[in-house]
Amino acid sequence: MRTFIMRNHIHLTVFLGVLILAFTACEISSTNENPNQATSTGLNNLLPHAQANLAYGLGGNISQYNSVLMQQMAGTERVHGDVSRYNFSSGIAGTVWDQNLYSGAMNNLYLVIQRAEEEEAWHHRGVAKILMANALGMVTSLWNHVPYTEAFQGADFPTPAYDNSQEVIYPEIQRLLTAGVEDLRRSVGLMQQLGNEDLIYGGNLAMWEMAANALSARYHNHSSKVDPQGSATAVLNALGRGTLTSNTDNMSFPFSTEEQQANPWYTHNVSAFGTNTAMGEFFVDLLLSIDDPRLPHFAAPNSDGDFVGQIAGVLGREGISELGEYYNRPEGPFHYITFSEVKFLEAEANYRLGNYGPAAEAMNEAIIASLEEVTGEADAAYVAAQASETAASIQDGDGLTRLMTHKYVALFLQQEVFSDWRRTGIPALQPAEQNLTGNVIPRRWPYPQSEINANRTNVDAAGPASLTDRVWWDVP
Repeated sequence: MRTFIMRNHIHLTVFLGVLILAFTACEISSTNENPNQATSTGLNNLLPHAQANLAYGLGGNISQYNSVLMQQMAGTERVHGDVSRYNFSSGIAGTVWDQNLYSGAMNNLYLVIQRAEEEEAWHHRGVAKILMANALGMVTSLWNHVPYTEAFQGADFPTPAYDNSQEVIYPEIQRLLTAGVEDLRRSVGLMQQLGNEDLIYGGNLAMWEMAANALSARYHNHSSKVDPQGSATAVLNALGRGTLTSNTDNMSFPFSTEEQQANPWYTHNVSAFGTNTAMGEFFVDLLLSIDDPRLPHFAAPNSDGDFVGQIAGVLGREGISELGEYYNRPEGPFHYITFSEVKFLEAEANYRLGNYGPAAEAMNEAIIASLEEVTGEADAAYVAAQASETAASIQDGDGLTRLMTHKYVALFLQQEVFSDWRRTGIPALQPAEQNLTGNVIPRRWPYPQSEINANRTNVDAAGPASLTDRVWWDVP
């Protein structure tokens, strides 16, 4: 863990405490609301608050629900049990939209961008733009067309329009990332310098620029179905500008061992809702089948010492393994994007372009990076069996399946698994038992009830929004 994290302890204590209170007291709010609590707060307070808020949103409810849909985890009762059977309501979606994203992290990031411009704190503004791009990428990948150009502006736009995802949102993601890097390269005065209030990279501007390039590659890769060659070239161009080079570069949020600063998965598991989830059968059986050394880190054995996952759509957790200590500990990580994901992006892009040697090499590096991050070492036997692809072997007809299956494992509980499955159909998941969608696995989230109630005209104009409808890049 980076040494600057200890120096950030006071910042982390204050802002995670505030954030937890905000989550527990928050009522449903609308997309167009301005931030309220933070309006008189300085940038050195606003930025870590926004970073923490986004980490809790992406690493909490979004991670939980998507991991259930993708059968890494199982929803064993209550709301997560509903999600496991695809009874995914607008009310469930509203918690994420209203509390975690729009009136939470994204509103705060919008405020940071505005305040930083007023104060000519360009480095703060650059970081906020990069984080906004990440948040916007998650929002549009879940909901397709979403408010942005008229969002966060209060009474000026009480019912914000929904921007077209393909024509407006994805170009805006790339614009934000480019503009963020440009801000990082600008000169600032002594009082405007970015420092330890940056809880992710401790004010290291070079790391932020590399993370921005990694995120740029990720969001270019979303259009792999509609433009296989062009998107692959864009991915490699983004990575070629300089990106994460090892696990120590991971764009991660530093949770703490103290209860009010804990990882949201740990907080979930020790709460009354902890019985809502357990390990998923598909994921556990997959790792058992390849003797994966990450299994005892991702999952805990049951009382008999066995690793057992619950069948998707089946409720109850007796005899089922719980989440393991890699995430299920107060200081468990939340990763915005990792070196391992970067190497998987490089591998997939090269594969689509027919560059099989570089694809194989990057795939091997991606697997090894994940092993080292999760277990502390790269098990030699596993590397020989699973991370020794060559230009010849990756062309055997199953190379892409192996590549994306290993990415599914390496990105356990992370942001991109749901998008990757929709893009590639890998792994080959089967619909959950007792599902409510006619045996079709959901391909998007429903719009939240709060938006249906308050902004119905624009919601309807955004187009079909059932669980089985597809976002623009998810072509059949």
